[in-house]
Amino acid sequence: MYSSLSAPDVLKHLHSSNAGIDDTEAEERRAKEGWNELPEQKKSLFLLFVRQFNDILVYILLAALGLSIIHPFLEHEPISARSFLDAVIIFAILILNAALGFVQEYKAEEAIAGLQKLSAPHARVRRGGVERIIPSRELLPGDIVIIEAGDRISADGRLISESHLEVNESTLTGESLPADKVIEKLEPDLPLADQRNMVSAGTLVTRGSAEYVVTAIGLHSQIGKIAELVSEAQTQQTPLEERMEKLSKLIGLVVLVLCGGLIIMGLANGLAFIDMFVLGVSLAVSAVPEGLPAVVTFCLAMGVRRMTKANVIVRRLPALETLGSVTVICSDKTGTITENRMKVREVWVPATKKDEEVLLVQIAASCNRAQLPNLGDPTEIGLLEEAHTRGVERLPIDDEEVPFTSEEKYIKTKHGARSFLKGAPEKIIALCDTVDEKLLLQQNKAMASNGLRVLACAVQEGRKTRFVGLVGMEDPARQGIPEAVAQAKHAGIRTMMITGDNIDTAMAIAKKVGITGDGIEGSALDALSDEQLRKLVRTTSVYARVSPQHKLRILQALQANREVVAMSGDGVNDAPALKGAHVGVAMGLNGTEVAREASSIVLTDDNYATIVAAVREGRHLYDNIRKFILFLMHCNFYELLFFAVTIALGMPMPYLPIHVLWINLMTDGLPALALGMEGEERDIMNRPPRPRSENIFSGQWGRLTLAAVVPFAISFVLFLWLLAKGTDLDHARTLTFTFAILFEILFTFSIRSKRPFWETGLFGNRWLLMADAIPILLHFVLLYSPLSAAFHLTPITLAEWIVLLLLALAAFFLFELLKLVTPTQVEQKKKTKS
Repeated sequence: MYSSLSAPDVLKHLHSSNAGIDDTEAEERRAKEGWNELPEQKKSLFLLFVRQFNDILVYILLAALGLSIIHPFLEHEPISARSFLDAVIIFAILILNAALGFVQEYKAEEAIAGLQKLSAPHARVRRGGVERIIPSRELLPGDIVIIEAGDRISADGRLISESHLEVNESTLTGESLPADKVIEKLEPDLPLADQRNMVSAGTLVTRGSAEYVVTAIGLHSQIGKIAELVSEAQTQQTPLEERMEKLSKLIGLVVLVLCGGLIIMGLANGLAFIDMFVLGVSLAVSAVPEGLPAVVTFCLAMGVRRMTKANVIVRRLPALETLGSVTVICSDKTGTITENRMKVREVWVPATKKDEEVLLVQIAASCNRAQLPNLGDPTEIGLLEEAHTRGVERLPIDDEEVPFTSEEKYIKTKHGARSFLKGAPEKIIALCDTVDEKLLLQQNKAMASNGLRVLACAVQEGRKTRFVGLVGMEDPARQGIPEAVAQAKHAGIRTMMITGDNIDTAMAIAKKVGITGDGIEGSALDALSDEQLRKLVRTTSVYARVSPQHKLRILQALQANREVVAMSGDGVNDAPALKGAHVGVAMGLNGTEVAREASSIVLTDDNYATIVAAVREGRHLYDNIRKFILFLMHCNFYELLFFAVTIALGMPMPYLPIHVLWINLMTDGLPALALGMEGEERDIMNRPPRPRSENIFSGQWGRLTLAAVVPFAISFVLFLWLLAKGTDLDHARTLTFTFAILFEILFTFSIRSKRPFWETGLFGNRWLLMADAIPILLHFVLLYSPLSAAFHLTPITLAEWIVLLLLALAAFFLFELLKLVTPTQVEQKKKTKS
């Protein structure tokens, strides 16, 4: 409909104007139109709970539950309520286990959903004649939206003005080439792909600039109509989650084989099949961390929330894991290492006439689409501020003859009978007719060597293009950048600067912030083969005057050298490098939507130091995930060893199946989550990056074995001694059962750090204190309430509590003492260097 109307008619139909709707009208339309967003699909809580039972081990346990119910009917003894106690307890623990998994998954999904709102795009609009930046969800029909290369269009609209506009509409039309746009009215009833005066939500501006009036939002937009056809979106697992799931399945297979062996041994020793089957299944459920993917997701979400507070929005969860392995940070200069607050420091013209300086400043301000005080590129805003200070008139743009691109490196605009040119000095000089090229390049080099960013300006009258002068601008280094660069270097991470600025400017800034290494300009890279570039990137840290193609080649050379690269960028043409990097880092303040969508993380403050902080958090997160996985494996496998030895020796079972399930419920859930909230290790940025191929258990097999052998030995000797002195079997089981819980609770304080507890303290993780206190409290309730009879347990005396606590502390202190003779990564690194 709107494509067949003229732009003025569309504005009239929408009761709008070139000035846009005002705030009062916006409020009225909001009540009628709602928000510019697609409705979120709510997941069924019931189905989420039921999903907790979708596990092969749970199926086996349910079968065991069924056998426990049938078993009393097969016995010759009278049937009573007590006959079904085991079945009732197994069922109750199953429900509690499912409830814990449900809470973990629900919290994880809620956290992830909340984070998605943080990365919502923004739009530049004109309301009541005033330009402003608003969240895209606030757009309304009648709003005037201003777009340029790199922007993602946030709502459907009719173009009212444009300059060399091209839009990638492949997401809607399937056309691979960008569509040229016009503002003239078209024939009615044209297909969407032929409506060249319309733009659609979700498409990308690849060239030029334009203004459009919003015609449809939310579900009424073209992408909204498609969304209605999609019944359910599938959530993809992260690589870490996939690996954790595979690990769970592998462990599950091993455990099932071991439990099967235990059942066969038990049957060979004359134990009842039903008892051995329920025991085997209980051990399998206990030993397999079936809730691991949910715990991992929850911890990832919490890590992402911490990053958000540190000005990092994580768009792709795998980036969190990869951050811990980063060996090279390739950073932009402007706005990332520097403040992105440009100030004119020097103007230079070949002639000595004052009016040439005025013309130079007028070209810089007129060949410009920014708006004071802060709408637009910081360089352009700095030029406008200089013109305002000098009282120089800014001329309106009649036509944008050559829009600025990374390839062209200059912009050309028409103002009446003249055209103004502004851009990289070498580019502008090449376009001028008669110039002293040697003098101009010398002056450019002198200004750039002082750390100034230099722009050249020229004027075209008729067919002749005349060079006017140079403008030198300074963008000072951000506060704290030298310290961040030094911290990254200390952590084994090299910093490289990749910029479009002059080599002298880039080297001056690099020296100020502590980036060491050689420098090179992009043009010199063209002469290098891929093999030569691979050698060059080992020693060269500053790359100036680079194109997007150069940036991609630098990335590929680093990756060929087996470096793990975090690459920052903000422009449309940075997207391939951002997407190809191990961690793509986009700028949130001044970056384009294209760059943000191609990236893994977005910096809300565009600060290099924030990248280093993100690496720190990535290491912290991986450490915590590793801690709770190792905790689960350490504790669970010693129970298998205990049963294997006692059954092989023909001894009574040290625990009952319901005891095993209770231990699993008490010690595997809350403590594991609490370990995911552990603070960072103090040496976290003093150790080298983690190899990407490193296994979760790398360097831990000795501790894993020891963690199984030590508590097994203590439990076995304790159980053997109790039986030898004639202790009642139920009481002996109660004591070994309680020792297991005490040991696993204490072990959480050992696994939380590589350093001994007298250095870390016991109170550094309040979540762990609460997570450990709850199982102890529940175990007290179990022992000293009527429930103890249902679990075949007996009360424990104070003297017995003291003995059990001393035994658990002995195992705990043994692990702590072993830390003194086990070198940390930092110590190993120092030893290797020496």
